[in-house]
Amino acid sequence: MQRQQQPAWQVKNEGSFASVVITLPPRTTFHCESDAVVSMSREIDVRGAMSGGILSSLARAFLTRESFFTTMVQNGSSSSSGDALIAPSEPGGIAIHELMPGQDLILTSGAYLAGDESVQVSSSMNSPFSGFGNFSGTGLFLLKASGRGKLAISAFGSMHKFVLAAGETRKVDNGHLVAWSASMKVGMALASGKAGILGSMTSGEGLHCEFVGPGTIYIQSHKPLLQPDGKGGSTRSGGARMRGSGSTFVGILVPIIMFFVMLGIALAIYFFSQMEPELNFTGSNNGGSNKNYGNDRYDGYDGRQYRRNEF
Repeated sequence: MQRQQQPAWQVKNEGSFASVVITLPPRTTFHCESDAVVSMSREIDVRGAMSGGILSSLARAFLTRESFFTTMVQNGSSSSSGDALIAPSEPGGIAIHELMPGQDLILTSGAYLAGDESVQVSSSMNSPFSGFGNFSGTGLFLLKASGRGKLAISAFGSMHKFVLAAGETRKVDNGHLVAWSASMKVGMALASGKAGILGSMTSGEGLHCEFVGPGTIYIQSHKPLLQPDGKGGSTRSGGARMRGSGSTFVGILVPIIMFFVMLGIALAIYFFSQMEPELNFTGSNNGGSNKNYGNDRYDGYDGRQYRRNEF
């Protein structure tokens, strides 16, 4: 049985104004970020789809600032090949990563551009209590790419790739991360191991993200300037939209608020269930006087029995 041909990916104008041409054999498909298609041949058709279902699409849209719908690009012809040109919404470098099963890649918010049909992109989450989640500049919510096939990722400025051997360490300034192997050990460290805190802070570098191999890291040469209000001067903080899924403080605060809301609901249900027997008892007096005889006995009767019989 002949194996079906796969789309061919080629990066054009490598550097800060890169784009990708995907050549699709008959009856093949790839997916890409919404509004990424620049041009396509007559054999090509596009449609919107919810990648992973409605819950996964909602998580991608609200947690990672990706589009709710993913664009599916398909060659509907049964005899001839077609091609499509795609590009990120703003200038930047592009890298094509070869995914293999069990070798997932973590992407910062906005790094995803496109992938083969066999590649799945879902939301992921940093620990809100880890140093990496709070100070790496990646934000609390990330993307995870898994499966087998080609994955196109974009950067702000030029893209640089580092392949680390087992035990090899590399530090990256926060705000420059694009993607890294999910299996890598990550953490935060002072930029200078010799000068200490004072030397790291006065150098302007402060904290760096630290990665321990084996694995692959993709970084971007630039990070966006911040406006006076603290917002990014670009809709991208690295290849696509603003890298980092918002304020880390907000990312931590939301789960805490949700916890206390759920705790309050549970306590309210508990206290209501405890009060219900008492409400039923006091409501059985039918408007009569409610004398409290306690546990004393009158005329040989128990006080509670006497009270029930006096009506």
